[in-house]
Amino acid sequence: MAMESVYAGIDLGGTKMLAVIVDKKGTVLVSEERPTLVEEGPARVIARMAELVRVLIRQSGRNVAGLGVATAGTLDPKDGTVQYAGNLGWTRVPLGVTLAGELGLPVKVENDANAAAFGEWKVGAGRGTRHCVFVTVSTGIGGGIVSDGKLIRGRTSSAGELGHITIDWNGPVCPCGNVGCLELYASGTAIGKAGAAAAEADPAAARVLLELVGGSAERITSREIAQAAESGDPVSQRILRDAGQALGVGLVSLVHVANPELIILGGGASHIGAPLLGPMEETFHRHVIASLGEGVRIVSPKLGVQAGAIGAALITEQDN
Repeated sequence: MAMESVYAGIDLGGTKMLAVIVDKKGTVLVSEERPTLVEEGPARVIARMAELVRVLIRQSGRNVAGLGVATAGTLDPKDGTVQYAGNLGWTRVPLGVTLAGELGLPVKVENDANAAAFGEWKVGAGRGTRHCVFVTVSTGIGGGIVSDGKLIRGRTSSAGELGHITIDWNGPVCPCGNVGCLELYASGTAIGKAGAAAAEADPAAARVLLELVGGSAERITSREIAQAAESGDPVSQRILRDAGQALGVGLVSLVHVANPELIILGGGASHIGAPLLGPMEETFHRHVIASLGEGVRIVSPKLGVQAGAIGAALITEQDN
């Protein structure tokens, strides 16, 4: 009897690439992580991706039916071209076609947040639901939407860009070109910048924060702010309260658009805990339309750092 086909997935990030081979149930059979080394250019990065997949195929000893790739940026979903990815420094890179030629496999390229959303919905925290959204709060803020059991991709596979919802139309300019984006207020990067600004404006008030970084305000990150807030530092608690309220406003907009039953909230900054998540939930419930917010649960993800790679592999399985 022939062995059941399995699927490969690879999550391509700016610093590392993580590859997995999974079965149809999403069980990870083998996995490995390697540095991306973006400075070597797209051709070398893609060659390294192909070699990593070959290694895992050999390790698994299984018949791999397809490869899914999760990557940031705007994509052409027809042929898997990366139109633009700032974290990689890529413009119009034919990722899907090149990998398919290297490996002799069908290749599906998916936005990384969408892939993670699909993985969490299919075999993670969203399993058993029909309508859920996945939000990741880390260096930036991203998201993915599953509605009626289908991933909502949009024209360039970029649907669910929660980080670039405007929450203040008089706010600062975002690198994306918009103004007042949620990412400028509630991402890990934004939290760190708010801490640095507070320390520069009033070093005495921010004494606890400055002690954690040896007196250098520019070294303050969300990690130190979380640590200081936990110890009772009022400056850090205010920064996290403001960020949590901003995140709550963003989630209201997402729920009003997508009408989910579940919000899966992940990413490094989401682990800060009550000083951030308490104000987020309070703001969310205060502003959401009651009929849309009633019964919506906010939960943590289950797949961890492998969510994007697993999701990309399972999308390939679904499309075959």
